[in-house]
Amino acid sequence: MIKVVPLMASVNGICKNCGSLIVADDRDPMCECLFCDCVFPTMEAVEIAKNPRDYTFPNEPQPKRDSTRRYTSVPVFPDPVPVAVKQAESLAKAEKKEKNPYEVSADDIKAPKKTLLAIAAIAFGFVFLVFTIFLPLYVIRTGHKKDISLSIETVFSDAGISVNTEKREGYPMGYSISGQTNNNLIVVTSDEIDENKLGDLYEGFAKIRADEYGYDSSDTRLYYGGLRLEIIARNGTFAVIAADGAEQTQMSSQVYTEPVA
Repeated sequence: MIKVVPLMASVNGICKNCGSLIVADDRDPMCECLFCDCVFPTMEAVEIAKNPRDYTFPNEPQPKRDSTRRYTSVPVFPDPVPVAVKQAESLAKAEKKEKNPYEVSADDIKAPKKTLLAIAAIAFGFVFLVFTIFLPLYVIRTGHKKDISLSIETVFSDAGISVNTEKREGYPMGYSISGQTNNNLIVVTSDEIDENKLGDLYEGFAKIRADEYGYDSSDTRLYYGGLRLEIIARNGTFAVIAADGAEQTQMSSQVYTEPVA
C-alpha cells in the first residue's frame, strides 16, 4: 500500500523573484533562494506556492551572498560534496598561571619519532579508506542520477503536468532527485493534481529508476524500495511513499490524494 506522510519542520514555497522551488525552516521568518539569492519572508513564499499562476516573476538581479547564508534555508537538492565553512570566534586569552617547577607538563614529554610516524600512518590510512569506499559510491550515484534526469521530462509529459526543467547553476528549477539510490523526487508545478496524475507520476518515476538500476518489476522491494514522491501543485502539497511488503504491487490503485498538512 501507499501512505501519505505529513511534512515536519520544513515548508515549501516559490521564490518571488525567479519562481524556483524553496524549502525553508517553518520557524524562520525569512527565506533565501539558492538560485537567485533573493531574501524575502517565508510566508510570502508559501502563499506564492499555493497559486503560482497568479504571480509574475521578474528575475531581477539580487545582491550576492557571502560565504555563509544570510538566513536558515533547506536546499531542495542535497549537495553531495558540501564545502564546510568554519567560523572561528576570538577567545579571550586565559591568564597564564605560574608554572610549578615540580609539575610535569605535556611539553616536557616528547613522543618518540616512531610513535609519531605510526599515528600519521594510521590517520592517512583512515582517510584513504574513507575515500576508496565513499568516492566510488558518489561517482556511481551521480552517474545514475544524470541518466535518470535525461528521461524525467518524458515522465512529466506522460503524467500530463508541466514542470520547469530549465537548469540554473547546474540544477533544474522545477524538480529535484536525491537519495542514496536516487529514490526521492520533489516536483513543483502550476497545474492541479488529481489521483490519476499523481499515480502516473509515481509509477513513471519508479520505472525509469528501475530501468537505470536494472530492477525487475516483479521484485517490488527493489522496484519501489524507499521510493518517495513529493509534489507542490496548485491545489496543494502531496507526499507519496511506498511501504514495505507485498502490498506494493497494488500501489498505483491505492494512491491517496489528500493534501499534506
